[in-house]
Amino acid sequence: MKTNGFKVFQIIQFILFLAVSVFLFVRQVDGSGAENTAEVKMISFSIWLGFYLFLLALEYGIRFLMVVVKKEK
Repeated sequence: MKTNGFKVFQIIQFILFLAVSVFLFVRQVDGSGAENTAEVKMISFSIWLGFYLFLLALEYGIRFLMVVVKKEK
């Protein structure tokens, strides 16, 4: 049951990742008023991807630790 909840959470998180990624590529002007070129869009996407991968690594690390602790008991 908990694994199913984890999968649902991962799917929702991935959908949010895709939505923000599309937003980053579609917008013409960023928050500071500067025009978005292809290079700026790729830099923004790279930062966003790095943040997302960091969160995934954290989640899977915590999940791995929980499995190890359960096996020890």
